[in-house]
Amino acid sequence: MASMAHVFRSTLNWSTLALLVSSQSSLAPAQQVAERYQSIAGDSLSLTSIDVAAIQGRKELEIVPWEIISAFGKQELGVDPLLISSIDIAAGMPSINGPEFGVSIITSAPIDIANLNNRLFGDVTDSPKVKGMRFRAAIGAPMKVVQSEPQKVLFGTEGTLRRMMSAKSKPSKIVELASNSKAPIRAITAFESLRPLIDGAYADAVDNVPPQLQDDIQIVIDEIQYFVTETDLFGMFGKIEMKFITASNESAKKLAGALERLRTNGMVLGEQAILQALENEPQVTPAVREACIQYLERLKVFLSKAELWKVSGDEIAIQGEFAYSVPTIGVLTGLLLPAIQAAREAARRMSSANNLKQLVLGLLNYESSYKQFPPRATKDRNDKPLLSWRVAILPFLDESRLFQEFHMDEAWDSPHNIKLLERMPSVFRHPSYAGPAGHTVYLAPFTAATIWEMSKPRFGAITDGTSNTISLIEVADVNAVPWTKPEDLDADLINILDCFRMQGSNVSMFDGSVRYLLKSIDPTVLRALITSAGGEVVSPD
Repeated sequence: MASMAHVFRSTLNWSTLALLVSSQSSLAPAQQVAERYQSIAGDSLSLTSIDVAAIQGRKELEIVPWEIISAFGKQELGVDPLLISSIDIAAGMPSINGPEFGVSIITSAPIDIANLNNRLFGDVTDSPKVKGMRFRAAIGAPMKVVQSEPQKVLFGTEGTLRRMMSAKSKPSKIVELASNSKAPIRAITAFESLRPLIDGAYADAVDNVPPQLQDDIQIVIDEIQYFVTETDLFGMFGKIEMKFITASNESAKKLAGALERLRTNGMVLGEQAILQALENEPQVTPAVREACIQYLERLKVFLSKAELWKVSGDEIAIQGEFAYSVPTIGVLTGLLLPAIQAAREAARRMSSANNLKQLVLGLLNYESSYKQFPPRATKDRNDKPLLSWRVAILPFLDESRLFQEFHMDEAWDSPHNIKLLERMPSVFRHPSYAGPAGHTVYLAPFTAATIWEMSKPRFGAITDGTSNTISLIEVADVNAVPWTKPEDLDADLINILDCFRMQGSNVSMFDGSVRYLLKSIDPTVLRALITSAGGEVVSPD
């Protein structure tokens, strides 16, 4: 079941379907299977394959709300998830940039990555090297989606994508195991490739492992070459099978012996630890303690079954069955969709908070370099506003090249500067924003009592305390402004709370922190947080 959860988490943004249901499948003929896996690198550390089309086609799952899944997917992704035929997820060795992975998605009908949600991906770009290949960079993450065929899409980190696109996959054990499985959901991990890392981690932790388990754990680490999980669903029951694949029959027997000893010794140690914990927990009543002991006895009987695993050649197979209710799946699907939506909104809130964090750090670095904060608006000799503070901090957002292209003596909408509006850096783009391109919801609240209205806005002018003074606010989409335009929030003319997002807004403080303020905050408190030298004693918490 843990493997199923891993599969579902890995494919969340691409298939709501794979999150919710699964069913029985048989693979296509050998030639089609080879074509399906041709983008998968043979030295991948793990490969997870999902036969989505066959899952959807199960009669037993006809009560599942496919219409809701389709509409939800179109809303969140921009494409219909029910068009997905198969998903193959490969993970590689982590690089200096972090985890490496690639996803190959095959659809039953042509799709266009240009239709993907603009909140998730940037503009479509043609590959300068491969004719007909297009890609879009993910917003806020070092990943891309690539398409060169109408019914196939690749998605993942840049390093893995380059390898997936550069050459056809060579035959490998990990692809062979995935191809030979008839289960609709299968996951293979190349344990032998991970062994050096696992060995090192175990060497650091071995002193904390009971002595009677140490040698057998080392055998497990040494003998397993591949770990395979296959999940199949049929009718009202399901089956999950796990396989440990070793180098030979002798190796499999050695591993089986170690597993048997670990099972026996582990049950003894586990029982001792649980009984001791029950004795030392004063809140556990005698009745609950007795129930726990009864369950332990029943669990020991189950774990001691000789048929729990079976050795066959170089494999050790562990099987288990579970029951499920199709109507329950349908109900849970309907209940889960709002929860997923809420989780997505929480993730977007965190992403926006990260944007604000970068922006306020840009302000602080500007102040450190010039001994004052940037003016809210640059002005010409006639005191006419020209460009926003957002342009001024570009060099401190790793956007020096873009900054140098601006004509600083011209207004934001001059014939030259207006062309740069569409090149707004991603840090100014809210992950939920769906308005005109080149607009931002990150604005500076100002009054006569804020540093934004001072002629020389220095750090020392924030006498209310940097942790008690708001520097920037994320506003509702309707209040978005062109990012280069010197336009912000005049707290003397408008009610700032009217500009908050639906339930509340992230705000950045001048100490570099980011807080989330509910829309129910006292307006007097909010006003005090906006001023930088009002003398109020307030807390945003």
